[in-house]
Amino acid sequence: MKITIMPCRSAPRGLKMFFGCLLLCLLTCMPVAAQAESITPFVADLKDYAELSFALPSEVAVEPESVFEANYTNGRYVGASLLLNESRVYLYLIYPCQAPEMQLDAEGLKSLVDGFAPGLNQTVYSPSPLNISDIPAIWGQMNNQILVAYQPSNQTFSLTFIDENVTENVVEYLLGSLQITVNESSSPLWPGYCAGSEVAKVGSAQVASETGQAGQTEQTVQNESEFNKEQVDADLEAIKEQFDDKFGFSF
Repeated sequence: MKITIMPCRSAPRGLKMFFGCLLLCLLTCMPVAAQAESITPFVADLKDYAELSFALPSEVAVEPESVFEANYTNGRYVGASLLLNESRVYLYLIYPCQAPEMQLDAEGLKSLVDGFAPGLNQTVYSPSPLNISDIPAIWGQMNNQILVAYQPSNQTFSLTFIDENVTENVVEYLLGSLQITVNESSSPLWPGYCAGSEVAKVGSAQVASETGQAGQTEQTVQNESEFNKEQVDADLEAIKEQFDDKFGFSF
């Protein structure tokens, strides 16, 4: 799996892109010595909708938290949260009701991201190109997180939120090996779901709040009308066990 990055450029004054610049430089100049590092592959099922895979150095402690599925204003999504050396990462596979049906340019992809949660329009995007699984991606910084978006398929798009405390080396391996293989025969958009906007009402602002303040709560991003923090806390251990069974996480 390849990742293509241009050399690091200085960000405009006042933009909080220092972490992003470090990321770019590391991805551009991957040390040859890293090839001899012990790497562990990870494979996971996002329910029946897709297979998620990536590879990390063996010393990275990976702790699965939860897998979840819920509505948002313009469609539905499935996702997972996990800890990498105690720093949180969210991965979303998003199914908009109005699927793009083609690979979008950067502006089109930004529009999809903004439609997922209004708060994401505050993301400071980098002009430097990025490829995930040989597919063009966009990336930037949103509060204390790195945001990466791309289209695993023409009917979906993916969002990954990486806490700034995840080390540059771990981010390098995660993005360099990340792959989401979508099951085209399965979708969380059941027949009739997208027929009327009233069936897709959900607090999109909650998604931005949860992802923008990762590490401050154990609550998974979910439809507030169906779930609350007390319920999630009470079921946390059961969710982790379910993650092993349904999310298929293997070492």
